Formats: sequence, C-alpha cells, structure tokens
Amino acid sequence: MINLNRVYKSASLLLVLVICIQCASSQQIDKKNPVEIKDAYFQKWVSGVEGGGSGFMVCVEVNEITDVKLEYVYFKGKKIKLDHKSTELVYVGHYSVVSKRPELIMSDNPKEEFKNKLPDVEEKIPFTLKENECMVSYIKNGKKGLFKLDNMIEREMEAYPMQRRQ
Repeated sequence: MINLNRVYKSASLLLVLVICIQCASSQQIDKKNPVEIKDAYFQKWVSGVEGGGSGFMVCVEVNEITDVKLEYVYFKGKKIKLDHKSTELVYVGHYSVVSKRPELIMSDNPKEEFKNKLPDVEEKIPFTLKENECMVSYIKNGKKGLFKLDNMIEREMEAYPMQRRQ
C-alpha cells in the first residue's frame, strides 16, 4: 500500500523545485550590453537647507538613441528608476534621503496612535553587487532584460548652497 504522506511530501518537494527553477531562469543577465554605454557614473549631493536631505544621482549615457529603453538601476542596495527625455542620450536616476523624521503621536488612547504613518520599507534588490557595480534593467522589443556595469565612477560631490530670497 502506498503511503499517502510520502506521496504528498514528494509532490510538494517537486512543486517547490519547479517554482525555484522558474524564478532562477527568469533573472538572466546578458553577457553583452544591448546598448553601447558611453559613460556611467554616480554623484553624491547634499542640500544646503536644513532638513533638505541628501542622496546621490546615477547617470548612464548611451552613444545613440535606439529602441532599448533603460528602466531601473540597482545600485548600492537601492532600486532607482531612470528618467530619460527622448531627445537626450542620458538616463538619470535620483535617490534621496530625507533627514526629517515624521512626527509620532504618543497617547494613552490607542485610537489616536492609529494616525501614525507607517515607515517606508525599501524593496530589497535581488542581486549581490560590489561597491562600484550596478545592474541595469531594460526593455527591448517588449522583452525585459538585465545587464551589468562593472565600474561605476564616482564624480565629485555637489553641495547645493542655500540662496537668499530676493
């Protein structure tokens, strides 16, 4: 007589393996870049206004306009959306850290504390990258893909001074 518990465990294990293999195969990294990269760098910035925050900017410059659209950059543990004007050859992504913490309501009445805003949880990136490496997500002919940039150059930090009102 067949042990049903054994059959159930085997079927469950097979299902988990199929799902894991499918997930692993969907993250194919291209060996060759689908678009020729002219320059790729990042630049830190600091606001000159108290509470203005800080962050960094990621720039990926391509050699020519093609049908490849760069979507996201995975860099320094962050997923950063790339913006691009159709007439320009530069894709730019911004990551900001706001130093101002939200006000918390502390009360004896638990119903008042429900008004507190939940903290933003950042999406964990699905890659392990070195300090100067990044992954670029793109779309070409309706299909998504990934490629890796090995040497992101850091440019000198920009500080935005506070200006007087006129």
